[in-house]
Amino acid sequence: MTTDDRWLVDSMWRATDLTRAYLAQNRSLIATCLTGLDAGRLERVLAWLVLDHDDLFDTLGEPSMTVRQINGLAALAPLEHEYATTTAIHRVAAKESTLTQALEDLAPLDRIHTIAICTAVMLLEAYGRAHALKQLDNDAAHYEHLGYPRPYTIA
Repeated sequence: MTTDDRWLVDSMWRATDLTRAYLAQNRSLIATCLTGLDAGRLERVLAWLVLDHDDLFDTLGEPSMTVRQINGLAALAPLEHEYATTTAIHRVAAKESTLTQALEDLAPLDRIHTIAICTAVMLLEAYGRAHALKQLDNDAAHYEHLGYPRPYTIA
C-alpha cells in the first residue's frame, strides 16, 4: 500500500470516527480524533467528510436540522471550534447560506468539525441516535471486511 493509500484509509477512518464520536457524544474522542495531523492530512479528512455528507444528502434529501440537535452536538466540539461551527451550521439550518458558503471563511479544523456535526445532525434527524450509530458501526465493519482496518487505536 502506498503512502497516499494509507493516508486515504486513515482519512476515511478519522472521518467516520469523528462523526461517530459526535453521535455518541464522546467529547474525549472528538478532542483527540484529529490530534497530530498536518494540513495535508486534515484536508484529506475534510474531503472524506464532504463525500460522506454529500452521499447522505443524496440519500435523504434536504434534511430539517433542528436547533436543539445542532446546539447539542456543536457544544461537544472543542471550545476553540464551538462558536465557529455553531454559527456556520445555524446559517445553513436557517437557509441563510449553503453549507459550502458557510464553510468558506472557516479555518480547516472548523470546517472539519462543522461538516462532521452537520452529518451527525442529519443522521440523528433521519434515523435516531441508536440506528445512526449502528449505521456507522456497519460502515466500519465494511471497511474492515474490504481489508482496510483502522490504522490507529482509539481510546
